[in-house]
Amino acid sequence: MKDEDKTYENEVKHTLDDRGSLDLTLMIDNLNIKVKNLSGLEKIHKETNGDLRLHIFKQEKEIYQLKKDMAFQKETNEMDIIQKDNEIGRLIKKITEK
Repeated sequence: MKDEDKTYENEVKHTLDDRGSLDLTLMIDNLNIKVKNLSGLEKIHKETNGDLRLHIFKQEKEIYQLKKDMAFQKETNEMDIIQKDNEIGRLIKKITEK
């Protein structure tokens, strides 16, 4: 029969961590956990940033189109005002000539 390890330590997993707060392996384990969590957060943030950049691009495109439409509408309104002023001037002249 082969020599088997029949010690109690190998049969039961310890749940009590008796390492002190200055233990370097404990610090490394904790930092590895934090890095894993931060990597997950980074992935989520990258996806969110990508979505936000796309949304911003769409909004900037819409703003550009609205400004262009407003400028065209302003020109149209100014031309209408000039035509109305000319018509008013013509009608005043017609009334005063009578």
